[in-house]
Amino acid sequence: MKKTIFGGLLGGVILLLWGFLSWMVLHFHDPTVKRIAKEEDLLAALRSNLDARGVYVFPSTPAEISDKPAEEREAAMNAWMQKYRSGPLGLIVYRPEGSEPFMFSQILVALIVNIIIALFAAWFLARSTAYGSSYLTRVAFCGMLGIFASFAVHLPYWNWMFFPFDYTTAMVADGVLGWVLAGLGIAAIVRPPKVEAA
Repeated sequence: MKKTIFGGLLGGVILLLWGFLSWMVLHFHDPTVKRIAKEEDLLAALRSNLDARGVYVFPSTPAEISDKPAEEREAAMNAWMQKYRSGPLGLIVYRPEGSEPFMFSQILVALIVNIIIALFAAWFLARSTAYGSSYLTRVAFCGMLGIFASFAVHLPYWNWMFFPFDYTTAMVADGVLGWVLAGLGIAAIVRPPKVEAA
């Protein structure tokens, strides 16, 4: 259990450091995160139309039509489908009150979240057949967890929410690389005890 805990702690720190490197030092994601040409115009429109934190999609599906007559429901859905077909389509994650950039509390929460995730990975490794195998096999096990997690999170967004393919591939690659690096630390600690030679 101690090895699992220490492995998770080390893995979580490595994940946080990799996130800092990939976003802030290597600028791994810069080519896939676009800038808005007339940002102030868009911000003014958002402030005048949105007043609460949330995730907003457009075009919005028709609201409160379930109790309408069938013809009105059909007309509303047809109008929405036409908007959907003609575009644009989008998703906005909105926080009207703003925030300090890179707050210590956010970094602390990120560290805690990464440690919790890495603890799961260390626990899975300790109960897998890879546990009794070589160091590289244990690292590969953690890397496979990264592949699974990255695909499970980002591919549905690419499919259903139209996240761009270059953004999706960058996020998947970031996740896999991060988990391989975390695996280097986790696998060094979460390992079977050495057998003393007789």
